[in-house]
Amino acid sequence: MRKLVILKSLVDFIWYVTCLPLIPLTLFFSVYMFFDPDILKIFNVLEEGVIITPWYLKVVTLLIVVLLSVFVYSFYLFRKTLRYFQQVKPFDEFVITSYKKIGNMLVVSGVLSAILSFLFHLLVKSQLQLQFGFTSNLFIICLGLFFLVLSELFKIAKVAKEENQLTI
Repeated sequence: MRKLVILKSLVDFIWYVTCLPLIPLTLFFSVYMFFDPDILKIFNVLEEGVIITPWYLKVVTLLIVVLLSVFVYSFYLFRKTLRYFQQVKPFDEFVITSYKKIGNMLVVSGVLSAILSFLFHLLVKSQLQLQFGFTSNLFIICLGLFFLVLSELFKIAKVAKEENQLTI
């Protein structure tokens, strides 16, 4: 039980220090870039001197904001499921559906970020770059699949628990 308290404390710390300030900052930045395009000049020139057009940069920035929002929402759902674990309700329907949502969102966002990274290198840098090693996108996809497996596992365990309670 002590490990659960440590995990919940770490997740709460990350939530309050990183996620909560990140939400208004990304919302402000994603709206402000349409009113003042000069804010995007930081990203205008890449290391090879390739200049990105403002409309393309705005679309990419909005996609990154959407992916970041998916990660924050997934982290929020994980935080809420830890609360159910502390209340000793690990087989609650909310935990099962949350793990399924988290898994689906992480798999989709991992695939989309991999496609976005591939298209960025192909269109902007004019490089055909395929990464076959350990990448963050692959890790996100694996983490999403792990949450999907956990969801199925908890669903099976819930049915087994209910059958066990009926036989007594």
